[in-house]
Amino acid sequence: MPKDRLFTWLDRGFWLVWAGFPLLIWSVVQATLTAPQQLAAQLPDQAACIASLPNIATAHPLSQAVFWSAFALENLVYAVLLAHAHLVIHRCARREVFVPPMIAILRRIGVIIMGFPVLDLGLTNLIGWTLHKAGDIAVFQPSLALDLPVLGVGLLLMAIAHAMRLGVALQRDVALTI
Repeated sequence: MPKDRLFTWLDRGFWLVWAGFPLLIWSVVQATLTAPQQLAAQLPDQAACIASLPNIATAHPLSQAVFWSAFALENLVYAVLLAHAHLVIHRCARREVFVPPMIAILRRIGVIIMGFPVLDLGLTNLIGWTLHKAGDIAVFQPSLALDLPVLGVGLLLMAIAHAMRLGVALQRDVALTI
């Protein structure tokens, strides 16, 4: 069966995404480390307020370890999602859409997307608590904001995967009766 041209181009384009991923991480690290200085340069009249913000570059080593570990874990989740999305595009390029491995990939993407807001909430609170205990911030205010739209997208992907699985099973039943 011939490959789909659009998905073939997308499959090739995904390699550009993979090439750009380390550059994105590097730019985020640079922005994180230089944000206080950039803010102070842009808002000189707010210097006292900006000085009270936590600066990860000058934070306690324990705070830095927790922050950068959480940063690495979140980027690992993004890389896993990118890998799964690339697999979906690759299978679509080969016209392998309604097959059990594709359905399993969609289900895994749904589970990862549903779990990410919970992971992010836990990591945000852990970083804040660590910054407070290390003395880098004066007050710790726990975050209770769960990203419900992202949970909904994960649930939707799991429902689509389930519907696809049922469709494949029904098609198999029809093929057996003919």
